[in-house]
Amino acid sequence: MQLPNAVAILTGAARNIGRATAIQLGKMGFHIVLHTRSDAVKLNETVAYIKTLGVQCEGIIGPLDQHTIQNMGHIARQIGPCQILVNNASVRKTVDFLDMTIEEWRDVFSINCDAQFMCTQHFLPDLLKSGWGRVICLGGLSAHTGAVSRAAVVSSKSAVPGLVRALAVEFAGRHVTFNCVVPGHIEVERTADAGARLQHPNFDGKQVPYGQPADVARVISMLCGPDSDFITGQTIHVNGGAYLP
Repeated sequence: MQLPNAVAILTGAARNIGRATAIQLGKMGFHIVLHTRSDAVKLNETVAYIKTLGVQCEGIIGPLDQHTIQNMGHIARQIGPCQILVNNASVRKTVDFLDMTIEEWRDVFSINCDAQFMCTQHFLPDLLKSGWGRVICLGGLSAHTGAVSRAAVVSSKSAVPGLVRALAVEFAGRHVTFNCVVPGHIEVERTADAGARLQHPNFDGKQVPYGQPADVARVISMLCGPDSDFITGQTIHVNGGAYLP
């Protein structure tokens, strides 16, 4: 169960789904360690708000590499036992396949796939040691539907459900669960590298509305609670009907 002073670590959490999730976990009593690649203003705003919830919150800025991940771990362990990891950081570059360079391909994979591996491998021993934990990896709708000019995004995000299935089996019975949450079309603050906003999908002749970051955050927080002990290795879509697997 959740230990006293338990810590949740979230990557890419200065804004949007990451921020909304951090707020939900703060309300559940977790202390929070947030990461962002470069958005210091939004990170500081989010940290200040979460502190008003009565929990500790620390932020770290930097590329999601081994050095940054180690710093996140050092900060988190000074607060308390690490029990939650939310791998939320991602990039969604729009580049025509025939124009894509190998450097652009690797840049997308380094965040969408490699960083999830590195963060999970770094923090999983802490979760296992605490005797209870949750790893949530954020997937992508385009990994299930395909998308024009997003071959690297689709390919990298397709690896995420496979990762959580592999870990769910490898660590079954160890009281740590692994799940993938796939947001649909969500109203977010867009950054320069986010690519073009995709058009509304159509379902039965009607446009599916865009969701809010809190819609996804509530599902993630449910998976981080005690009622989800028997849910692991799953890919859970939160999309308002935009995609029906």
